[in-house]
Amino acid sequence: MLRRTLDHGLLSEARELKLLDHHLWGLLHFKTSAFDFVGEIASGSALLVGEGNLSFTQSLTRKNRIDPRNLTATTFEPHSELTDETQARAAKLKRLGVNLLHAVNATNLAASLGLRSYNSIIFQFPHTGSREPANGRNPNFVLLYRFLKSAKGHLRPNGKIFVTLVNSSHYTGAFQCEEAAKRAGLQPPEVYAFDPKAFSGYEHRMAHEDAGAIQHHRQFSTWVFRK
Repeated sequence: MLRRTLDHGLLSEARELKLLDHHLWGLLHFKTSAFDFVGEIASGSALLVGEGNLSFTQSLTRKNRIDPRNLTATTFEPHSELTDETQARAAKLKRLGVNLLHAVNATNLAASLGLRSYNSIIFQFPHTGSREPANGRNPNFVLLYRFLKSAKGHLRPNGKIFVTLVNSSHYTGAFQCEEAAKRAGLQPPEVYAFDPKAFSGYEHRMAHEDAGAIQHHRQFSTWVFRK
């Protein structure tokens, strides 16, 4: 119906249909039950990938239910390329008992982690920073699929993968979480609302930028993947 509307040149009507389609999608997929993100992470060992400035990891250490010694936080950048602020934060996290690893590729975790496995694997706001197609697909879909395929091999029995994204039709269309899960051999994902305000001090930053998803958007969702 949307394509037919576009074919007739009705752009404003097409935009309204697109918004309605996204609203109906949300009603169909979002879970109405409360999602205890902190409780899930506190239930066992947790791996955080693509942590950037490490502020999300730091916010988790402030939660009473979470033992920092059960957290492993990784950055894509090597330690030498982290900002002074992030290096200082890393030092504080180490003193709390957090295990830190740098130069970790989220799509090839085995290269850095070997055979280690976790109860939870978390990737907050993955994004390639590019719109150039990779193998004929949106690069963000490729990133998500490759991450899920890699993370699957490091999940303990009944473990879960958590991916937080901006909640918009643009982002859901770019990442195509359900198809990525299917290709990675995982169950269809569940979707829950994510509130960054619940994590004190969390300041998401895009690579090489001064601001991130939290600053530019208002609604977010956490996708939960299982084997």
